Amino acid sequence: MKKTSLYAALLACSLTLAGAAFQTANAAIVMRAGHDSPETVPVAKGLAYWADLVNKRTNGEVQIQVFNNGTVGSASDYAVNCQLGTLDIGAVNQSVMTSFIPDIEAIDIPYLVTSYEQADKLFAGDGPLTKYYTDEINNAGINLINLDVWEVGFREFSNSTRPINTADDIAGIRLRVMDSQVHQGFWKALGADPVAMSWGEAYTALQQKAIDGVENAISVLDGNNINEVNDYLAMTDHNYSAIFIIMSAQTWNKLTPEQQKIVADSAKEAGVYQREEQRRQAEAAVNNLTSKGMTLTKPDKASIEAKVADFLKEQKARYPEIIKIIDSAK
Repeated sequence: MKKTSLYAALLACSLTLAGAAFQTANAAIVMRAGHDSPETVPVAKGLAYWADLVNKRTNGEVQIQVFNNGTVGSASDYAVNCQLGTLDIGAVNQSVMTSFIPDIEAIDIPYLVTSYEQADKLFAGDGPLTKYYTDEINNAGINLINLDVWEVGFREFSNSTRPINTADDIAGIRLRVMDSQVHQGFWKALGADPVAMSWGEAYTALQQKAIDGVENAISVLDGNNINEVNDYLAMTDHNYSAIFIIMSAQTWNKLTPEQQKIVADSAKEAGVYQREEQRRQAEAAVNNLTSKGMTLTKPDKASIEAKVADFLKEQKARYPEIIKIIDSAK
């Protein structure tokens, strides 16, 4: 009897470490969700809210454990691990998802989405872009299920070199960017030196002076205490960033149809909460960072767009169907 109990305990432990959904002694399905920033940022709070909804609505039969700060891998690992079934859920930035669905790259083109109103028309609930990409992911045969598209927000630029007032001030600055040809091409067109690396490595790289700056949503910059390693904050609003809430198809298929509906509907409801939290934090973040000593500038965005006009035109020409959807929401 003792040997049987020990074997069961070891099996449960191995499944937990592997990251796959497992069943507890009372038959609950426990799913692990990975995210790469602190628990205070909007996406992490959205995941926690979603987990609470699912737990309550399934009477504990389905549970989501949220792992923040990249403790189950970096963002670039989440989609692959979900495909393999060694992770159940990942919050994966749009740029990372382009490795699996190439035309998601269209969202990365700067200055396409310019307001929250436009973003809501495109992504909130069953917005046309959320529906377009969800259908594409779910039918691509890549072992992933997309449950919703949440909001990271408008991306800003911080650095330790100089204040940014015009496009010319960006030249020569070495900054961390996502592994995206659009992001890298945009900053190169501005004369900067973009370095692709995971967000989890960026803070240490700034400390070690391997890079001068970063770009990310203002709530993420604040949540990661960017004021400790950068002096200047520029409100460039250069890109609207979204994040895909994906699940392993293997995990999805372990759920009953009723459980699937609860998980999916709750993800949408949590997405509403997450957007509200992101915008609340974004509004507070500017005051937080400036009160901690960062110098704030509001650069001439027209000068930035003018300097990269040819690059933007070239990128838009690659995705006419998606650009049409985005422009229709302006």
